[in-house]
Amino acid sequence: MKVLALPPLGLGVVYLVATAHVRGSEICREMQAAWLEYQIAVWRGEIASSSQVSDAGSASHVGSDHLSDDDHNDVEMTGSGDEYNLGDLGDPTGNEEQDIASEGPGGSPHRMDDKDKDSDDELGGAGNESNDEPEADLENLPYDQSPIPSPAPPSSPASPWAQSDETIHLHEEFDQFGNRIYVQYYEVPTVGEPIRRATNEEMRRGSYSDVGKLSKRENFELAQLLIESGMSAKYRTKLFRLKRFRRSRLPWPNSRALMKDIDKLPHGARWSVQALAIEGDRGVEIVEMWLRDALEIIKRLLRNKRLGKFMQWKAIKKWKNPDMTDQVRDEIYTADWMWEIQAEIQDEYGTIIPIIISSDETKLTTFSGDKKAHPVYLTIGNLPKRLRRRTSKRANVLLGYLPVPKLDCESNKEQRRYHRQNLFHTCMRTMLEPLAEACKTGVEVVCADGNVRRIYPVLAAYIADFIEQCKVACIKQTHCPLCSVDPREKGNLGNAPPQTHNNIIKAIKDHRGEGSARFERLGLYDVNPFWKDFPYLRVDCLMTPDLLHQLHKGVLKDHLTKWITNLIGDQTIDERHATMPEYHGMRHFKNGITRVPQWTSRELKEMAKTLLPLISDMDRRVVAAARALLDFAYLAHSSSLSDAELQAMEELLHTFHANKDTFQELGALKTRDGFHGIPKVHMIQHYVNLIQMLGTPDGYNTETSERLHIDFAKMGYRASNKVNAIKQKAMYIQRLEAIAMHEEYLEEKGNRPAMEVIDGDGREVEDEEWDEWEDAEDVEDLEELGNAEVRLQLAVKLDKFLSNGELRVGGEWQEEPPAEPVEYADQGTQRFHPVPEVVTAKTPTASTTLANLQTANDAPRLLQCHNPRF
Repeated sequence: MKVLALPPLGLGVVYLVATAHVRGSEICREMQAAWLEYQIAVWRGEIASSSQVSDAGSASHVGSDHLSDDDHNDVEMTGSGDEYNLGDLGDPTGNEEQDIASEGPGGSPHRMDDKDKDSDDELGGAGNESNDEPEADLENLPYDQSPIPSPAPPSSPASPWAQSDETIHLHEEFDQFGNRIYVQYYEVPTVGEPIRRATNEEMRRGSYSDVGKLSKRENFELAQLLIESGMSAKYRTKLFRLKRFRRSRLPWPNSRALMKDIDKLPHGARWSVQALAIEGDRGVEIVEMWLRDALEIIKRLLRNKRLGKFMQWKAIKKWKNPDMTDQVRDEIYTADWMWEIQAEIQDEYGTIIPIIISSDETKLTTFSGDKKAHPVYLTIGNLPKRLRRRTSKRANVLLGYLPVPKLDCESNKEQRRYHRQNLFHTCMRTMLEPLAEACKTGVEVVCADGNVRRIYPVLAAYIADFIEQCKVACIKQTHCPLCSVDPREKGNLGNAPPQTHNNIIKAIKDHRGEGSARFERLGLYDVNPFWKDFPYLRVDCLMTPDLLHQLHKGVLKDHLTKWITNLIGDQTIDERHATMPEYHGMRHFKNGITRVPQWTSRELKEMAKTLLPLISDMDRRVVAAARALLDFAYLAHSSSLSDAELQAMEELLHTFHANKDTFQELGALKTRDGFHGIPKVHMIQHYVNLIQMLGTPDGYNTETSERLHIDFAKMGYRASNKVNAIKQKAMYIQRLEAIAMHEEYLEEKGNRPAMEVIDGDGREVEDEEWDEWEDAEDVEDLEELGNAEVRLQLAVKLDKFLSNGELRVGGEWQEEPPAEPVEYADQGTQRFHPVPEVVTAKTPTASTTLANLQTANDAPRLLQCHNPRF
């Protein structure tokens, strides 16, 4: 194998250099057209590959001779821009088909049939003949005479480099943290590329119509404020009729006129409603399902110009070193799933759109009414997770509302459970049916860059809590939705076979016939899964990790903290929390943790920071098990994980399971099933495999869907009159989408608002961190108010001290130790400097600069030590 590590010019620069050269040379244009036709013909099997020709003077022999040289350097660095030629897009050796035939879809070897063996013998013979030829000096060849590479078919394995002699091109880049990485792009260059430019008629389909008074920015800002503030129609009309505003000649006389203009604005996909009947032994219950066209939502996302510049159309792999021994995964397009699915799609211009669905049932009322909603959200994996997590970017779109039936028509408990399962899959099948049909043959869609791509919307991930995951997988909650582990062995580490699409469908079919033992063993429900007709579906990695419910609220809070509390007692654990000194960046639970009535996501994360020091004096095995779980949780929170870190997560799981029995031996865990009755302990065993396939869990956290409930369920319900609320919520959301789309349109036309909120660097401000139960105003702390005067006095004294005054605030005088590094040894003789007390206030009362500190403390090199650039 020969690896070319390209300098960090970026893919865009490489593309521009190659494009400029090809467009400027008639010979290169002809070579490019011939090469593309040749590649497609070879993949279709219409002609033989150039590597199968035994002519000694062929281009494939020249490439083979070049690669057979005993080169001492595995990595060849090319530094000039002239090295980026069309040959870099394929395999210059001509032996790529031989290498691909020896590997399976995951890059592992598999058995070849007779046809593959014959082809392998022919290629091997051609390669042996080329080794007898003298070496060809390809480095001195002119650019226009570079050998035409043999194509890589789309059905090639995910990692063909492991046992092949092909040339892998790595692009040296830097990630968001400044770390050097080596990017490998998918081997078929046409994948993800547009098939043509959009016509004028296609571009006009999304054109903007005349919106009247809202075309002016000042009128739109007023309408946006009145709608997004949540003001009722009664008070909007009252505002318009105020004498002060009547003189200003407002554009609308009342709220009804305003709403008519807003309803003229272009909006998202249209709503439709379907009625479903549930027949029981007590009668029939009619429920409604509200939904929108899923394919239309995908088209609008791909055409969104705000999001278009962030789209990633191709699968890539990131490596920490040019030897390709440590892969880094963060997004879904850097993981293995998209790479493998791309190989299964037999389309040289196919573009994968990973569909990510999330759903969760939520309460709409707090004290009475028992009103619930079950919204379903849709997004795509081509967008970075940092955009999907931010609700203001509108990357998550409401797909519809699932019905929440009472099922008073059925008296049998088992039948009610069956009706809920069947209703869920029936509704989800209807919602996602347009995507399933589009995924079979592909659909041509106009994208934000003005090009047309043939997309394949593949169902990639489903974000839900454990109860919803079991419902999606059609299994009982005593079983695992990802593997076929025995419920009596869930608490142990194992290697149970994964759930597969064919096994589940066949078990349900056999159960309806003569019966199936596998159906009972897997714990299935006799319903038709909504994902039954979805092509390229991977059930074993469909359910994503849930950091909120599985790790923080589940394993750490509901189980580990409970076990520790049982061992040392409620009073002891509260006392240790109360006596823990306050420290910046860590939450102080002054009343302990056992009396907290309801935990928030933020509080759970803060509690995990202080959990390990509380048990430092306990049994060694208890400390080892707790530390392993905490380290595992912090690694799972990483925004990117390498193979080495995934291996560390596996070792931490083994450490926990090797020491977990001590909780039962000491009496902390007293349930009959023990660890086998805790499904969340079993689910974290799948994290490593899910990260390898889909990327890090921070892109699939259920906290995002919990946040979306506020905008798409609760706010609309509060704005309604509580009668036929779903219809009013749908209209409310449609108007909010229309306002957001019109704001983007005005910004695109250059009609920007007068003031925009940006930070000091000119970058867009991140959304504020949200917490579900922290919407209420903070209660004033009397103790904090009593200390306000004392803090103010300390701040005055601190100002006087920093301005070369003689007064010292608290602390003590101690001798400064000499600087250890040699480069700081010229700072002069030893001096005495104060060690001030740390005074923390909720609001800053004083400020200083490094220059002031440098002068006050007689430290002339303080600024240079803080920032080496000075």
